[in-house]
Amino acid sequence: MATFEDVMKLGITEFFRYVESIRYGYRDKSGRLHFADDEDFTVCEYAFSSPEDVVKNNCAWCWDVAELIKVYCARHGLPCRSWFMEYLSDDLHQTHTQVFLYLNGKWCPAPDNSLGLRLGEPSFEELDKCVKWFVDWFTEYLRSVLGDKFDEKHLLIKEYTRTFARGISDEEYLMQIRE
Repeated sequence: MATFEDVMKLGITEFFRYVESIRYGYRDKSGRLHFADDEDFTVCEYAFSSPEDVVKNNCAWCWDVAELIKVYCARHGLPCRSWFMEYLSDDLHQTHTQVFLYLNGKWCPAPDNSLGLRLGEPSFEELDKCVKWFVDWFTEYLRSVLGDKFDEKHLLIKEYTRTFARGISDEEYLMQIRE
């Protein structure tokens, strides 16, 4: 089992292969792990996982994975920016946190453990074009789920720079990131 420091020492390709292998789920306030592919999956007493927790548990939501990616990028001098996307209506509440990194002279969405993105694909000369591509992709997903009920006024897209304390609840995370 790899330690946090082992993961931080990986080359970029190996690191993102590792990130893709992290099971999608969360740690609760009692330290129990819940995986999205479990038959009885529900979200109850979510606790934000630190990057060290993510590695130790091999379990994370996009919120948690984003922090692991940001730490890796900082340690390796890779410029990155993080964005929060939320759709909140009576019909659907969907969020996603996405890190964009500057690699080989271009911006690209960082692969995570939920979306099947490839490192460096797609890539854009400008960050705003990369973010727009991703927001369009996210919006198309929402439209496919909601159909005519999709309303752009329920969509929040924002860059964020803050970090989050280990163990905060999903409500605390959302309150902080929306600020």
